[in-house]
Amino acid sequence: MNLDDPVLKALFGADTGRRVYDCWAGLVNTPDFHKPTAWRSRVPELCALDHVGHNGGSVRTSLEMMHIAKFFGSLSLDLRDVPGLGHARLLSLIDISGFDDVLTRVAKAESYCAVCITEPDCGSDLRAMKTTAVRVDGGYQITGRKQYISRLRQADYYLVFAMVEGAGRGLTIFLIPAAADGLKVSDISAGGLRGCSWGALDLSDVLVPKCHTLGGEGQGSSLFSKHFSFWRCMMASAALGTAQSALSKARDRMSVRQSFGGVIGRFTHLQQEYAKHASRVHMAWLLVVSAASRIDKQCCSYVDAAMAKAESVEYAIGAVRWCQLMHGANGYSDDCGLIKMLDDLLGLSVADGTTDVLRGQVARGLLGEKLYLQSL
Repeated sequence: MNLDDPVLKALFGADTGRRVYDCWAGLVNTPDFHKPTAWRSRVPELCALDHVGHNGGSVRTSLEMMHIAKFFGSLSLDLRDVPGLGHARLLSLIDISGFDDVLTRVAKAESYCAVCITEPDCGSDLRAMKTTAVRVDGGYQITGRKQYISRLRQADYYLVFAMVEGAGRGLTIFLIPAAADGLKVSDISAGGLRGCSWGALDLSDVLVPKCHTLGGEGQGSSLFSKHFSFWRCMMASAALGTAQSALSKARDRMSVRQSFGGVIGRFTHLQQEYAKHASRVHMAWLLVVSAASRIDKQCCSYVDAAMAKAESVEYAIGAVRWCQLMHGANGYSDDCGLIKMLDDLLGLSVADGTTDVLRGQVARGLLGEKLYLQSL
């Protein structure tokens, strides 16, 4: 990274850009480099980039956030969690100010939120959730199990999706402090994306006050759609940043690696493959730009975001895989960094909607509900 890089200044401004550079210089080649919480604590203003609050104020557009996510993805896909509120952004979608204190703490890097959706038997099928919320005096009693959840150890708040039982039953989101009684966190070993924890959350008769309900009963699906349209674009952007970093490594190697009497970049089969992957990564970025622009215009963007995330991650995987092979034995070494990129991208192809599920959502949106339902 270069402190005088115009991209750095354009993304963050001179002062924050310098702090980002100093953070990078202090963490590079250390285990903390891939930990989002280390970056957020050192440059806390990054957490407020997409935070307006109910009093209004300056905030980055969705498209600007995509550029920033791509920048951090080029450093490490683990750092996709560095800029913005993260999943705490769900709290900002509510038309009341009841969660302003939590949002303020997240925006100051004093708190962190994990979203808890996936379950053992139904994955992320929102309609089949088995975690239940039973109405009790003053609130709800929640029981169930969530697994394959990121950030559980780092978070001090969990955003838990559960079905409210009884009349008015519906998918609802609850804000639960990590210190609440009845919660148990267990770790699961992950093959990539190790900058934050990954694990399971068991809830046993956890009492949640009514004021910790996001938007009321039954609004979980609509809030999911709004938030994950943005979040999936952010993940797509980070993936493309990773792919661009890998392609930069490939370009450099093609210019210096000697083989059979000259640099390997002279081989047309490598030139052709490089051009193909560079073009695909750029095309995927245009999908992200289109989806982010729709979000900024407050247009429905759920299908656009699904398309952007699915194809961006798949194109990024293809690009990094080719770069790794093009490096030969060096590409398989930890020092090269391409294996980590590939492992992280494979994890992201599952997180926040698998590629097949997202393509199914695209087909549903483009072909219509009637035809989609015949496939079930």
